[in-house]
Amino acid sequence: MSNIFNMGRIASLLLMAFLLTAGARSQLISPHYQAAHLVEVGTREMFLNCTGKAPGPTVILEAGTGDTSAVSSAVQTEVEKFANVCSYDRLGLGRSDQLAVAHTADEIVADLHGLLHAASIREPYVLVAHSIGGIYTRKYADLYPAEVAGVVLVDSAHEEQFTRVAQISPDWAKRISSQFPVDEQRSQGFLPGNERLARHFDKPLVVIEHGKMPSSAASDPMAKQSEAVFHVLQKDHPPAIVGRHP
Repeated sequence: MSNIFNMGRIASLLLMAFLLTAGARSQLISPHYQAAHLVEVGTREMFLNCTGKAPGPTVILEAGTGDTSAVSSAVQTEVEKFANVCSYDRLGLGRSDQLAVAHTADEIVADLHGLLHAASIREPYVLVAHSIGGIYTRKYADLYPAEVAGVVLVDSAHEEQFTRVAQISPDWAKRISSQFPVDEQRSQGFLPGNERLARHFDKPLVVIEHGKMPSSAASDPMAKQSEAVFHVLQKDHPPAIVGRHP
């Protein structure tokens, strides 16, 4: 998947995020507002960077696999012009406390919930997520629907993607199982082959997917097959506005 947080793709993300924030109820960021700082969440510290003081919901930027808040700095710089916006480092990454064992998807969602409340970041939130962050964001919206005003998914991972891609061929099934063991898939929120994703989200939802296949994968015939499945899965986010970026 390409990285949405490159400067060349900021404009489309900002437009979609603005569409979600424009109609939400007015509310100011916490009176305890700080910009970049460490927040105590239980027994650990997590890095949080909140900027912008406009009325309206707070935009929460959820990065992709292995990425820190730094990857979304260009987006945050633009969004803060019209909205409250926060980025953060998940535990185990960046300036947040390190972990001996990586957290599961459920734990990551609990970490974010604890962080936002420990920092008194007022609701509602517009959750903007890239890659695997989409899975964490959907879990958050399922668990805390009253806190979420809308969601923007950018080249999002899909809970069924490993199952769907594995169905292409035995070669694909072997490649996936060797790189992403079943237990690891499940711990990060991906569903096993006998389960399907059930959706109940009824708030504004925007899905942005890349149009051009990443050059790093263009020469791999198997990757081209996977790319086709990826685009099918991006449409599996109803009710949604679906768009493409270059």
